[in-house]
Amino acid sequence: MRSTEAGVAVVDVGAPEPGEGDVRVRVGASGICGSDLHLIGWGALPVTLGHEVAGWLDDGTPVAVEPVRRCGTCERCRSGDTHLCRSAVTLGVTADGGMADEVLVGPECLVPLPDGLAVGDAGLVEPVACAVHALARARVEAGMRVAVIGGGTLGVAAVAAARDAGCEVGAVTRHPHQAAAVEALGAGPAEGRFDVVVEAAGTSSAFAEATRLARTRGTVAVLGTYWDELTVPAMPLSLKELDVVGCLAYGHHGGEREVEAAAGLLARRPELAGALVTHRFGLDDAPEAFRVAGDRAAGAIKVVLEP
Repeated sequence: MRSTEAGVAVVDVGAPEPGEGDVRVRVGASGICGSDLHLIGWGALPVTLGHEVAGWLDDGTPVAVEPVRRCGTCERCRSGDTHLCRSAVTLGVTADGGMADEVLVGPECLVPLPDGLAVGDAGLVEPVACAVHALARARVEAGMRVAVIGGGTLGVAAVAAARDAGCEVGAVTRHPHQAAAVEALGAGPAEGRFDVVVEAAGTSSAFAEATRLARTRGTVAVLGTYWDELTVPAMPLSLKELDVVGCLAYGHHGGEREVEAAAGLLARRPELAGALVTHRFGLDDAPEAFRVAGDRAAGAIKVVLEP
């Protein structure tokens, strides 16, 4: 599946030829991310989209894919911050991704699936890992009050991760289907003040709401992606001495790959996949899948392509 000048299209390309260090994954599921919706707005792209990927190895082993191929030798990689490697290549952005019958990845990108996590849901490992990383960056601990702003995939995943960590969670969403999803995962209304606020909407108004909800010397974790300029409410940042932490992708935390932590969360809490995945389409129906993914009125949270 590629973005062309005429829009999203399914095109025939040659099967990828494995090079040195490549592993072939037969794709079983590939999620449509909000970033994919932005990328197709840029017109024709030279790569196959898809970075939320799961499938099977040639021997039938089920895996999810960590879509960032890194050098493994730089200071960032050696410290576990592999997502900050300056030589990193991201599947679906700068290399062919997983909205295809098969994809080539590095062996270091393979994520084993725990019992209870099916390939059809394992494409969620990638976005859930983003939420796991955000909570680690914010130093979330059991017993904290955590608010989540945004009811898209990242927001819903953050609710589940915070609940799994033993936190009281309040959520702010825009649409009824999003509210139903976070409530099913144990979130209540965002009332009072919170130790940590996860901003997962990516708008100036959401960031302002995060500074309002955070307690004095609380933390705002920036999980959402800002495609437009951000207006920062400087006064509450100063008056409340708030900490603001940026959150990008996932790496290692406490000696564990955050993608593996995400896989474990999905296996422990199967209701998370049920709350996130609202639509499934075959790869040939990718244009309609992208239309639905971009239509909040359609009730979409996560739309999954299944080749």
